[in-house]
Amino acid sequence: ISYSPPIRPVTFRMPPAPKLTGALTENSRLRSTQQILKSRIVGPESIAIGNDGTLYTGLSDGKIVSVRGKTITEIGYTGHAQCSSEETCGRPLGVRIHNESLYVINAYKGILKISLNGDSQQVVVNMKDESIRLNNRQTRFLNDMDISNAGVIYFTDSSSRHTREYNIYEFLEAGSHGTLFSYNMATLEIKVLVSGLHFPNGVQLAPDESYVLVAECTRARIVRYWLRGELAGTWDYFAVNLPGYPDNIRRRESGGFWVGMAAIRRHPFSLIDSLAPYPQVRATLTKMLPYFLLRSLASQYGMVVVLDEFGNIMDSLQDPGGVVVPSVSEVAEHDGVLYFGSYHSSFIGKLRLKDEF
Repeated sequence: ISYSPPIRPVTFRMPPAPKLTGALTENSRLRSTQQILKSRIVGPESIAIGNDGTLYTGLSDGKIVSVRGKTITEIGYTGHAQCSSEETCGRPLGVRIHNESLYVINAYKGILKISLNGDSQQVVVNMKDESIRLNNRQTRFLNDMDISNAGVIYFTDSSSRHTREYNIYEFLEAGSHGTLFSYNMATLEIKVLVSGLHFPNGVQLAPDESYVLVAECTRARIVRYWLRGELAGTWDYFAVNLPGYPDNIRRRESGGFWVGMAAIRRHPFSLIDSLAPYPQVRATLTKMLPYFLLRSLASQYGMVVVLDEFGNIMDSLQDPGGVVVPSVSEVAEHDGVLYFGSYHSSFIGKLRLKDEF
């Protein structure tokens, strides 16, 4: 029986992955990470931290929770009690605190606003709204966001073709199906800022909000879209040829940015990089292998990189073989402690900065 593959892969080439030397010299600094709440949660992709140190995150079952010590409290939910699939349960991804409320990306439905104590929940952006089709494509995979002081939400749609549940198909297809949007909560105006992005995920405003950074996962680079100054309305590359496929970007308290790597690109051989010029091979893989095996192709290797304000790699924390931290979707910093999110792990990572810097 012949059938079409679930992807329409494109041909592209990646530059050789950077060698693990200098700031990228192989190390095991992530292995000092403490796995907190182990086996009590699954998939804490993104983490926001309140002034009092309370952690807020979304989980793979659609629940949005606060974490104080060992106490987990459900404060919101992206689906409904009788949901039976990820699409109906929803999948909370990027989370941010703005004006004492928690904003949450639901990959399938839009952006939610939840009171920090869980008393109220409302929809801020409904991705089913026709106005979000300004790029003439249906949004299918909202991912991450940041919010300006003026109340403008900058958020990504990773794909107009594949939902989050089938993100590996988007990864292997490697097409330009992603978009960076802005939504002004005062005027209710939504805009397409950049379209044709390759699996855009992490979003982070500059400290002075003069630009917004967007991770372009399947090209191992970070795009910078200018919001102010002579370059306003244009974009360029902030960082290229990263040692892994970047996920969320978050500000570093001492300057620069933390970038979590969903998977690394091994030097001199990286499977996905090597298959970039061979779309038919990638298509055949999706026909031959069940989806769960495709997911297992990702390397188990934890890595976080530190970028300065110019996009240069200044440092890295690693866990070769993923012994303690198999991958990192986000780094949240608070009061001398790093917290590591993951879209699939059954814990939140906790690492004291004084132990490593």
